[in-house]
Amino acid sequence: MKELKAISPQGKYCFFGYYDKCQWDEKEEYLLFHEVAFQDRLPLKEDRAKICLMEAKTGKVEIIDETCAWNFQQGAMLQWLPGQRVLYNSVRDGRFISVIRDIHTGGRKEIGRPASTVSPDGNYAVSINFARLATWRAGYGYESLPDPWAKEKWPKDDGVYSVDLNTGDYRLIISLERLRGLRNEDDVPLSFGRINHTDFAPDGKHFLFLNRWKKEAKIPGGKTRFFVSDLEGKNMNDMVDTYRISHFAWKNEREAIAWMDYRGKQGFWLVDTETNNVRFLSEKIQTLDGHCSYSKDKRYILLDTYPLEGLKTDRDGFVYPDGYRYLKIFDTAEGKDTVLGKYYSPPLISDVIRCDLHPRWGRKHDKISFDSIHEGYRRTYSVSL
Repeated sequence: MKELKAISPQGKYCFFGYYDKCQWDEKEEYLLFHEVAFQDRLPLKEDRAKICLMEAKTGKVEIIDETCAWNFQQGAMLQWLPGQRVLYNSVRDGRFISVIRDIHTGGRKEIGRPASTVSPDGNYAVSINFARLATWRAGYGYESLPDPWAKEKWPKDDGVYSVDLNTGDYRLIISLERLRGLRNEDDVPLSFGRINHTDFAPDGKHFLFLNRWKKEAKIPGGKTRFFVSDLEGKNMNDMVDTYRISHFAWKNEREAIAWMDYRGKQGFWLVDTETNNVRFLSEKIQTLDGHCSYSKDKRYILLDTYPLEGLKTDRDGFVYPDGYRYLKIFDTAEGKDTVLGKYYSPPLISDVIRCDLHPRWGRKHDKISFDSIHEGYRRTYSVSL
């Protein structure tokens, strides 16, 4: 691995966002990141994030817009669309929207729903209620606007939306009320349901999402179910019999990797989204939760760790010193876990404003980018492999 290289400017609070998106455009001529004015509290409704475009060769940075629809974990869902277009979420006339910008012509197109995940061809998006997330999963939602269904536990008019990015048309395809109808747990009638992370399959024909619920916003925990659905919301599948599911990513058009506590065993599992078959990925990969994604050839898994309290080891005896986040690659062919680097994460006021590495592959998968706070402020970095 080559030397660590800082992407964003020195001394400014910058980050890209989540692990399931690429920071480089399709030609690797440009990079994206957010710039904000603080890092020690949650954003308020009036706080703005700058949308920054950087030339890869020169390092020249251009601020192409600002948005009030952002958070420290996932930003404004900033990402590239085919044709060197940029998509991000914003606010207009009292509602959340998504914006598509052409970096060459400056052309701007507004879509009437915020994007949660976008199909690989850039034609469709899945949308969720980010105002509801702000209440029930602080750090992942947007504080800019109130939740219209704040008092409803499982609203019939809110849930998962399908969005046509070409026409701007959108519609509700899976309501929270429908998901409520699948549950018979005792706590469900007293709980508030929500939709969390979504992710399109490589073929763009279906997507994964998490349905979570709990009784009170301030208490930790809650329960989670793991679903796959088509864009019509007709073929929906509740896949795994567990309530503890965290980060996930597609391996191919059919299989997905997910960190789960399943049948008394914590770690990364492979889920067949068609048959619901579940198998443990490997006894040699870390058992700790982390942000995961596959290389193009499906041999390697890029992942990270959270800093642990005190000096602890995982099942394999690997030591993760307090305060450090580890950047790693797991070789599925060799069964080998390789540490690429470790980066100190100083304690912040609250866990909801933490700075996860969220490692992301480059387009050619010969380099990666990630966010870190090891210099004392949020910054985005890259390393060549």
